[in-house]
Amino acid sequence: MWKKFILAFVLLFVLGIIFGAAHEWRKGELLKSPEQVPPQDTETPPPEPPSEDDLPRADETKTITIYFGDGEAMYLIPEQRIVDCSEESWAETVVGELIRGPQQADRVKTVPPNAELRNLWVDDNGIAYVDFSREFQTDHWGGSAGDTFTLFSVVNSLTELEGIEAVQFLIEGETQEAILGHTDTTRPMGRREDLIRR
Repeated sequence: MWKKFILAFVLLFVLGIIFGAAHEWRKGELLKSPEQVPPQDTETPPPEPPSEDDLPRADETKTITIYFGDGEAMYLIPEQRIVDCSEESWAETVVGELIRGPQQADRVKTVPPNAELRNLWVDDNGIAYVDFSREFQTDHWGGSAGDTFTLFSVVNSLTELEGIEAVQFLIEGETQEAILGHTDTTRPMGRREDLIRR
């Protein structure tokens, strides 16, 4: 009697295992050896290529505002120009246009034409470091008014650009107490709206 009971129990147990295995097999979830398990694709798909609008352009055109003197050493007068920027940064383009001088008759140059921009960079605090050649200093016409309008024509022109808050002047890579003889240039100089003629 007990033997029949045990035999029936074992038979049912074995049948249960067989049916369970068959069920799992049908679901495709039977354990496989590592060689049989196909590798899973865990790589993220590559990003979509940028559209033409997102790609940086070699040449761009932009309207910039630069400031020149008014001839009476009272105000800075804005002058707008449409310029191309290819190899230079916009900040370098602005300084280059200041060195070239004004295009309108009622404005006077503020930067000596023989001055050269040696280097220009902007730090994370929005300070533009503008490094001029010695001619910026030696070829300047002098005077306290000339000093003010030269420095702030550069400062006000550069602070028209996004990301520039102040300008630190350098001559041949070094700061000086008063580059043009009057105004302190040991620290970055901020924009002066009061000098602009509206």
